[in-house]
Amino acid sequence: MFSVGDKVMHCTHGAGIITEKKEMQITKTPRCYLVIQMLGSDSTLMIPIDKAEQRLRPARKEISLRQLLTDELASEPEKLPQDYKERTKHIESKLKSGETKKWIEIVRDLSHREEQGKLSSGDRRLLDRAIDLLSGELALAQEIGQEQAKTHLKSIVQRRGEITDRRVKSSNWWQTLGPRVMESLTKSRMDRAGDARQKS
Repeated sequence: MFSVGDKVMHCTHGAGIITEKKEMQITKTPRCYLVIQMLGSDSTLMIPIDKAEQRLRPARKEISLRQLLTDELASEPEKLPQDYKERTKHIESKLKSGETKKWIEIVRDLSHREEQGKLSSGDRRLLDRAIDLLSGELALAQEIGQEQAKTHLKSIVQRRGEITDRRVKSSNWWQTLGPRVMESLTKSRMDRAGDARQKS
């Protein structure tokens, strides 16, 4: 059950705070609604209380959200469908899920695609939407403005890209010099073993 003052996430509209409970008669039968002040705008959203559990969830606390961001952004990107329609359908289903983890996966995967120079205008729209949803939840968790949260989120994603670049460079370095290092180590072990046999 949700209460006035709760920070919530709507599955498609994003972050907001419940400001009141109100009984209204829109149809023949009066119904009770939750009134939600949407973050970053003057608009409000009204959800029937009996439908709230289906459309809303509590916003994550800061520690939980930061940990999830750290874990998911550091993980390997998912290989997205090459076909534009299939890729769009796949990502939109994640957006509509309302799950923080899936939103972060979108940001991770499309940011990786952008780094490869493969981001289409449609992909950009979906990436921006995922960033909007995530920054709203981050703003609620940190009690800051959404634009500030968006800037912070983008800096986290950028650092992830820099870390990935360093890993790739490190991997390439090992691919080039690794065999030589292993050959040298093997030769050194064989030399020491030969010296030991001579001494004995």
